[in-house]
Amino acid sequence: MAFGNSSVSKKFSFTFVILLWSAGIFWVGWQSPSIIGGPFVTQEKESNTAKFYPLDRFVISVPGDKYPHYLLLEMALKSSSPNVSRTLKEADPLVRNSLMKMFSRKHFNQLNDSHQLEALQKEALVLLSGVLSDNHYSIELEDVLFTRMVIQ
Repeated sequence: MAFGNSSVSKKFSFTFVILLWSAGIFWVGWQSPSIIGGPFVTQEKESNTAKFYPLDRFVISVPGDKYPHYLLLEMALKSSSPNVSRTLKEADPLVRNSLMKMFSRKHFNQLNDSHQLEALQKEALVLLSGVLSDNHYSIELEDVLFTRMVIQ
């Protein structure tokens, strides 16, 4: 008996062709974005929205009239530049040192005045922007936010 003459072999051949056809259609459908590409593929655009990057808290000694005081500071930096997290991780000692110097020059009464908060944030922004650019870090800070500030 020849292979193509029996009804069983015809059914097997027909089933095999249908399975092969289905597998081919499935593969083409699965690969169509990479095969066709271009305008049919949705692409996410990078948004330049600003993000906030919190820094670790730190404690700074602040001079007072009779005895030294301590400032607990938590802050976040606002930026829409790329690679801010990596840059801040690399420049963390530089950032912390600059802020420590800035706050240690302040008197307790200056820091304890709630009306000075905005001025302190602007001063910190100018300081950190200058320090980062002086050390060839190419991020642009938009704002410095003090998220917690406790003075004892």
